This record gives sequence, structure tokens and C-alpha cells, in this order.
Amino acid sequence: MAETYCGKNCAECTEKELLNCPGCQAGPGRKYGGDCELAACCREKGHESCGTCAFRENCRKLLGREQQPKIRQRRIEAQQKREAEEAARRQFLGKWLWILFWLIVPATVAGLFGNEYVSRASAPLYVFGQVLSAACSLAYALILLKLSAEEEHYRTAGICDLITVAAGLLILILFRGEKAPAWSLAITLPALFVRWAGEYNEYQGHSEILSGTDTVLQEKWLKLWKWYRGCMMSLLAGSLLVLAAPVLGALLVTAASIGIIVVDTVKLVYLYRTAKIFREEPEEKNGREN
Repeated sequence: MAETYCGKNCAECTEKELLNCPGCQAGPGRKYGGDCELAACCREKGHESCGTCAFRENCRKLLGREQQPKIRQRRIEAQQKREAEEAARRQFLGKWLWILFWLIVPATVAGLFGNEYVSRASAPLYVFGQVLSAACSLAYALILLKLSAEEEHYRTAGICDLITVAAGLLILILFRGEKAPAWSLAITLPALFVRWAGEYNEYQGHSEILSGTDTVLQEKWLKLWKWYRGCMMSLLAGSLLVLAAPVLGALLVTAASIGIIVVDTVKLVYLYRTAKIFREEPEEKNGREN
């Protein structure tokens, strides 16, 4: 068998050292994993080399054999660029998703201080809870906007969260911990729907970045959104039903509230898993799966 399929002399190849090529038969022209078009063509037609092919005089591939090392070098460089970009993407997503996950801790503390029971016991503590909650929500929104560099859904989610934060601060400034009057619904209801839009886009963003990485978790994010939507619609329906059937409405509100707590808990778990995926090296992840 010839040293090369196309008849080139490996010893005279100026690109051999640059490409770290072990030779045609062991390198680009090998049967499994080689990327040489000439080698593949010879094997397909049953030739040991291009020299025994009747069409060699006018063969486009054979006439361009001198360009093969340069084409191969461009492929290697393109592959290295893709790998570098993917590594940078993983590092970026892993970092900011991890911060997003840990923002839940101060947000939970803010939720404990910012409920109606605390407002009755201590107005200053309630205001502190509301301010801390707004600060966490603002940071959350800004991180989502940061993540929009990789997924456009995060941009919409971040903008919606900013609008929700602005509405919450407006209510806080207007009423300063006192019970809000009925007309405040003109602010809170639109803000609620904006929040739903933000949640939808955030879930979609988490799902999209997992495309081709973890399809199971990707689908779970989409299913979780459906559960969140169902719970929020039930909460709204229960709030309206209270006016006509107080007991039934209160039961529906309670069930929906419990459902939202469950969904938020699952969201926290999924966010942790999503961040962890991008914080891991691909080799580590593949090693565990194997």
C-alpha cells in the first residue's frame, strides 16, 4: 500500500510538523476518525491510492491535494475556537446562575419580615423586609439582564422583574406599611400579570440554555412553568371567588398558595441543578454519566 492515497511524499510535507501529523495512513487518511476526502474516496471506490483511479486526471479533490493541510489546519483552528467559546459560555452561565441561586437566601429572609403579620407587630421591621425584598428582586432582575447575553428570554424576564420591583416600591412609598386601599389594585394587578410574563420568560430561558446539554432538565423547566401558571390562575380565581363564596374561595386560595410554595421549592432545586451543570467541566459530567 502507498504511503499516501494521493501520492504526496510525507517527508516533503511542510505542514506535517505544524499539524503534528503521524502520516497519511495513521493520521488524516486512517479508516476510522480520519477527515481526508481523498482517503475516503479511495476506500469508497476500492482503490489503494488515487494512482489506480481512472478519473484521477480531472479529479477536483486530487488537483486540490496541496490545499488539504491548510484546510485541515483551518478546521482545527475553528474547532479550537468553538471549544474556547463553549468554555467561556459555561463559565459565564455557571457563575451568574450560581449567584442567582444564592439570592434566594436573602429573598427568603425578606419574605419572613415582609408579611402582614409582621406589619401588625412592627411597621419598621415590615418596611425593612419590603426594602430587602425589593433589593433582592432588583439584583435578580439585573442578573437576568446580564444572562440575556446568552439567551434572549432572560432580557424580557429581567425587564418584567424591574417593572414589578418599581410597582412594589411605589406601593411601599405611597402607604408606608399601612394597609393599601382597594384602588391600589390598579397598580398591583397589572404588576401581577407582568410578573407572570417575567416568570414565563425566565423558565423559558433556563430551558433554552440547556438545549443539547440536559434535555431532561430542559423539559422539567417547561413543565414547572405549567404548574406555576396553574397555581397562579387558581390563586386569582380564589381571590375573586371569596367575594361570592368566602369559604370555597379561601380554600382555593390556600391550596393555590401551597402549590406556589411547592413550585418555588422545585424551582430552587432546578436552578441549583442548572447552575451546577455549567459549573462542572464537561469531562467530569461525562465521567459520572458513564
